[in-house]
Amino acid sequence: MVNPNQKHTTPLPIWRGWGWVIVIILYLTSCGDIENEYSNHAAYLRYDNSSHLDQTIGAALTGLTTNIFCRIYVTKPSQLNFQNNQGISSTVKLAARETQSPLALGLNNETGIIVGYGFGGTLYCYDACCANCYNNGKMFNLLSVNTSGIATCIQCNRQYDLTNNGLSPQGGRLERYFATASGQPVVLLVNNHYY
Repeated sequence: MVNPNQKHTTPLPIWRGWGWVIVIILYLTSCGDIENEYSNHAAYLRYDNSSHLDQTIGAALTGLTTNIFCRIYVTKPSQLNFQNNQGISSTVKLAARETQSPLALGLNNETGIIVGYGFGGTLYCYDACCANCYNNGKMFNLLSVNTSGIATCIQCNRQYDLTNNGLSPQGGRLERYFATASGQPVVLLVNNHYY
């Protein structure tokens, strides 16, 4: 007969005693790279190309081609400038409703951001400033992008591979921002730590 006051003495399986340790180890090792994949700097842009049908930015955002990267920057209020690495440039005057959204093109609106698709269909959005110069206190040195998707700083000559997470063979990488592109014509949304 079973005594109801008697404690159960069957030993627990070994994994139950170490379960919390396993959970902590998995937590600490998972998503480590994703956490640091995007910059801590704010960036925000919502651009709907259906209003403008601009081919310069449109070519970089189709998702059908790789290595076409487009720099987006501001030189005048209510105006966006596009310059892609295929030698095409254009300017779009924003309508009043478009200027009501905030605009934060990375570290500096005048140097702007660079967007485009790399290999494997990944949409990349980078700051157009050299990360090496910026981290060494030399503000906002612009990158020049060749047709292969290699960005070179016009000041320190450091190179970054835009098709591969903005990594530099000399060490370091570009500031990367979270971005999505959807629809035809494309709506580009860059929203990185913008509140």
